[in-house]
Amino acid sequence: MQQLPANKTRVLVVEDEIVVSEDLQQRLVKMGFTVVGAADTGAEAIELATVTQPDVALMDIMLHGRPEGIEAADHLRSKLDIPVIYLTAHSDPATLQNAKRTDPAGYIVKPFNDTQLRVALELAPVRHEMERKTRQAAHWMSATLTSIGDAVIATNIHAEVMLLNSAAEKMTGWTQQEAVGKPCSEVLRLINKNTGQTLEDPATGALRHGLVIRLDPGTVLISRQGQERNVDDSASPIIDATGQVLGAVVVLVDASDRAAEQSRTQALTDQVAELLAEKEKREALGAELENFAIAVSHDLRRPLLTIAGFTELLAQKHRERLPATGQIFLDQVRTSTMEMRRMVEDYLKFLKSNHEQTIAQTVVDLQHLAKEIFSELSQRPGQKPARFVCEGLPPAWGDEPMLRHLLTNLLGNALKYANRRGMPLVEIGATPGEAFHTLFVRDNGVGLDLAKADKLFEPFHRFHDATEFPGTGVGLAIAKRIVERHGGHIWAQSEPGAGATFFFTLAAPPRTL
Repeated sequence: MQQLPANKTRVLVVEDEIVVSEDLQQRLVKMGFTVVGAADTGAEAIELATVTQPDVALMDIMLHGRPEGIEAADHLRSKLDIPVIYLTAHSDPATLQNAKRTDPAGYIVKPFNDTQLRVALELAPVRHEMERKTRQAAHWMSATLTSIGDAVIATNIHAEVMLLNSAAEKMTGWTQQEAVGKPCSEVLRLINKNTGQTLEDPATGALRHGLVIRLDPGTVLISRQGQERNVDDSASPIIDATGQVLGAVVVLVDASDRAAEQSRTQALTDQVAELLAEKEKREALGAELENFAIAVSHDLRRPLLTIAGFTELLAQKHRERLPATGQIFLDQVRTSTMEMRRMVEDYLKFLKSNHEQTIAQTVVDLQHLAKEIFSELSQRPGQKPARFVCEGLPPAWGDEPMLRHLLTNLLGNALKYANRRGMPLVEIGATPGEAFHTLFVRDNGVGLDLAKADKLFEPFHRFHDATEFPGTGVGLAIAKRIVERHGGHIWAQSEPGAGATFFFTLAAPPRTL
């Protein structure tokens, strides 16, 4: 077997069964990882980790009959900042709940295979580094807000308090812990000094109008203890680089020296917006990596176990030669391997769709593209002859490869779920518009209950059994991203047994063309 190139990831193995530990170390070395040491107790694991400083630790939860692995993992994670992947045959709820508090980088359930091991080890340091940067950004943001003398309140898009610095705590009478999650109007009580009228909290106004809100002179803040203070304040929506509104920031200052405070307010607003946008980006990217790792760990288990099972049968029963039964086993192995490849390719396509930077927009002939794609999909093995209705599709303005991918996913889904009908029917049509066209793809398939499909467009969520309708659960997630990258949106209408219709909008070509 060809030796793989050395991997920079340094691994500490913690396993109390000597045979399992030795086998695991040999497998890691063959895969190109560096094994810095092996331990069979929690205390020894902590000692070795302190000396060797590995990139990741593979930790059995149960060591010598006790859950020592959880205690050791907690020390490695909190004291040494080393990510831990649990390697265990124990998956009872109590054990897993206790293990969760250590914030592990992943779980690998015995028996496992090299692919699961490699994926977990390669993703763990990446996820750990992203979490570290997120914590660092949050600490930086907290320190920045604490050091500012003005009162600062940041909210989410529902005008609920997310951040409250020390100056705001003193001014409002609320602590950060008490205020988080409360409506801004409850924490920030403002009245007009002259009329006594209660004023709308500025965060709500900024979110509703999408503009910077400044209150007139004579605004009074009533603290939680009933104290009144004359204040000037401003509020503005927090908007990221893509134009998405993340929340609002409110800055309260004394009523004196208005001009100087306005300059400071704008600088602070920009800084908080940048910090919150970075935090949002880090969290979203980290969540996708975690979803990907979980999907690979679980979905690849079945085909890989099939490969392992039939390979073992070949070794035990047909060591010298392969008769007809052996050939059947081999065919099963090939089928499972192909399934595994399709799954991995779909996962990678989903991740790629999140990182594509630009789209090359041009006029796309949707009518021609849809007929070409349907013709190709109709030739798939096992596909019944289907009736295809495709009339009057207007041209669209977009990236042709991406729109090809979009229609392939939607038409492919329609054919798959209609294939059990006596006469499968797939229809694609459109309602042309001046700026955007509204298109639909409809089938007469099994349909689904949308009341139970709140995660319809999220990756790795299936709504039918994989043995009944093969798939990886990423096609609609990719379709949603492509539509949104083109400035449109996508939604569905369906009932069980009555087929499904997917609507989406695409831009019309510019009139100047």
